[in-house]
This record gives sequence, C-alpha cells and structure tokens, in this order.
Amino acid sequence: MNHIVEFANAGDMDHMKTIWRMTFADSDELINTFMTTMYRDGYAIVSREEGIAVAAAYLLPCQLVVNGRLYSTYYLYAAATHPSHRNKGHMSGILKKAEEVAVERGIDFIVIAPQEDCMFNYYGKFGYQTAFYKKMVHFTREELKGKAVEPDLKNAYDIDILAIRQECLGFGDYLNWGNDGIKFAMYSHNAATGSIAFTSDGYAMYYMGKNVVYVKEMCALSDPGELYTMLLLEEQAERFTLNLPVNSRIHSPDERIVRVGMCLALNENAKIGLSEMRNAYIGMTLD
Repeated sequence: MNHIVEFANAGDMDHMKTIWRMTFADSDELINTFMTTMYRDGYAIVSREEGIAVAAAYLLPCQLVVNGRLYSTYYLYAAATHPSHRNKGHMSGILKKAEEVAVERGIDFIVIAPQEDCMFNYYGKFGYQTAFYKKMVHFTREELKGKAVEPDLKNAYDIDILAIRQECLGFGDYLNWGNDGIKFAMYSHNAATGSIAFTSDGYAMYYMGKNVVYVKEMCALSDPGELYTMLLLEEQAERFTLNLPVNSRIHSPDERIVRVGMCLALNENAKIGLSEMRNAYIGMTLD
C-alpha cells in the first residue's frame, strides 16, 4: 500500500485529534489547547491512506544545550498512528520525513522521549541514540523532614520559571524550552491532575499518588529544603520520589539512573555535540 507522507493541512485537524485521543487518552480540552497554542503550519507531519491522515507527529522548536553551546532542535511530540492502521509503516515514513525536513531547515537535532521502554529499540533503527537520563532518588517522610527548611514565599507566585530553569540546569546538558513550551508543559501537567509547589526561587512539578509524591521536575536556586517543606504539606504522602539531573547534588541511599530520551544528530556539528553530551536532562515534557 502506498502511503503519502506530507505536512498536515487544515482539513486534517479532526483526524489528527482522533489519532491523538485514541492513542494517548488525553482530554479534548488538552488536545484543543495544544492545537490553538502550539500547532503551526509546516510543523505537523501526517501519513495518509486513501487521502485520510492515519498517523501524525508534531515538530516543536526548542534548543539543546551542550557544554553551554546552543543547538537548534526539534522535539518530536505526540507521534502516533491510528490503532486500525498500525504496523503498516506509517510512523517510519513520518520519521524519515521529519529528518528530511529538519536537515533542509538546518536543524541540528531531533529529540524524542519514548513513553514505553520498548520504543527505544524502535527509534534506534532510525539512527536515534539514547542521550537523556534522569536520577531517581527516594526519601521516606522522615528522611525528607530532616532535610526541610523554612521556605521563603515572599515572591513565590511571581517567579520566572524559564530563567530559574536555565540557571539551575545550566551546569549540565539539557533540553531548553522557550516560554510557549513551558506554558503548555505547565498547563498539561495541571490537566493531568499534577500540582506545582513554589518558593521565591524554585518550583517542583509533582503528582500525588497513593501515599507517594512523584516529583517530575524540581529546580531551586537556593536550598532545596525549602521545596521539601512545601512537598511535605501533602500530609498523606509517606514516600517521595524525585526525578533529577544525573549530576544533581541531591542523593539518597535509594537511587537509580534511568534512560528517558533519545536524539538524532543531523549534521557534523551536531555529531560533535552528541559525542560531548553527558547524561543530558529533559525533565519537563509536554505530556
């Protein structure tokens, strides 16, 4: 069967929303918000059968910071195929098209964060290499209490998350979002029943599970103990899991390193950057 892989157009919108909804089970509100705030013509790729879009992915501009140098990057987001059309080569066509478009535009990297561990092997077939990792540290409630300090909340709700994130993560290699990406990441986090704790110079994006606080990303310019105090306000939590850059100074007796993302170097300059990359960090994603 011949597939047509090309940029999406306005007539594809309903089909793209259906593909997204059936793959990720996100709400119509979240999907519509993405389409109105993040979608751009020339940055969504679809694969068609008989003229109908049955697979889609979105290229979101961002930056990869390696050793303080900025590399132009596309984050491949919400890559999905309609369940009735899987295993027919639609996604491989989209990946090839994404690479072709990025090379034509002079982009250095494409980055993706596979949602399932088995997908690392799949993307590896297209040249993607695992380059992003996180350190997961675990604390009991008593252990975290011993590290908590009184927080400064004077300007807690007026902080510049983009600036704090760049300063906090700038000591290592990381994926750098612009303001639009951060705003949507915060929106989607809240839409997924997530919470955000703030201090005057830090934040922690987290989910409350059964007796466990799961921190997706935490950045603090001063003592992280201030954010610990805010997390301890979740009185039912008995354990706390923090996802951090591998080179974070925060440690616990119970910690491990986990792979979280891959990248495709698209030119010689990017290949040099990839060779220098050490445990790059994604943290904040848009899902």
